[in-house]
Amino acid sequence: MRPSDAARLVLLAAIWGSSFLMIKLALRALGPLQIVAGRLVIGAAVLVVLLCVTGTALPRGAGVWGALVFMAAFSNIVPFALITWGEERISSGLTSILNSTTPLFTAALAAAFLPQERPTAARWLGVGIGFSGVVVIVGAEPEAAKLVGELAVVVASLSYGIGFVFARRFLSGAAMKPLAMPAGQLLVGSVIMLPVAGWEAAVAPPDLSAMAVAAMGVLGGLGTGLAYVLFYRLIQDVGATSTSFVTYLIPIFGVAIGWLVLGERLGPNAIGGTALVIAGIALAERAARRAATESRAAEVSYAGERVDPTR
Repeated sequence: MRPSDAARLVLLAAIWGSSFLMIKLALRALGPLQIVAGRLVIGAAVLVVLLCVTGTALPRGAGVWGALVFMAAFSNIVPFALITWGEERISSGLTSILNSTTPLFTAALAAAFLPQERPTAARWLGVGIGFSGVVVIVGAEPEAAKLVGELAVVVASLSYGIGFVFARRFLSGAAMKPLAMPAGQLLVGSVIMLPVAGWEAAVAPPDLSAMAVAAMGVLGGLGTGLAYVLFYRLIQDVGATSTSFVTYLIPIFGVAIGWLVLGERLGPNAIGGTALVIAGIALAERAARRAATESRAAEVSYAGERVDPTR
């Protein structure tokens, strides 16, 4: 990875890590559903403009758009809403830590539902260590309100995992440009959430402030829009494996930014649990990469035996 690639990886982690602070700031003036709808609409607008500039078409076909409805629900609407609702009860830094469990759910779901995945003992051990970190973070005697917020963010991570596994199983072979799928996905999410947010605004009118508007602009334009561009470009330049290291950096930025801006503090449970979560992710992903490498080597060996003219 070149220094410029590493810099882009850190920038992506900073954008996504700061999203939790932006949510916390936006909550001072807006309801959770309004924030979800706002970030989807702004993010969709950014990607649609980029599609127009690059001459890229939106996806076509009823089957693809049906899949995008599922993706919008489980990769955007549900996790965005749960994270935002959860942040009304817990700190932005703790939210970023609990949200980093997404790779653990993805690994567990992939082993269960993707035929090409090879569930190994090392991978399951990593998943187990990671989730033990969540238990440590929650603590032995959690506060009721705080526990509800923590569980909401954990369920949001599960929802992200469902979306990732669904995309790998049903959309990995679809002939779409990298930005076409997220653009269509955000558009679908916007259409679904706008009337819901309108209802919330009628029940609880927003008290907009310059801070809330700025936070929504950053959250939607950067965290939900341009971050996709940076993410897919990194995958194209350095590969999915190297890009996945952003997972380890996001909670670092989330905690640091929450501490610097809002004065948030983490207790010993959160610090120790975070270490276990990161260790579990590292072990699970290492086991998955090793299994994938061995599988490809076996396929190459088998193909070589079939075409060997001496046999």
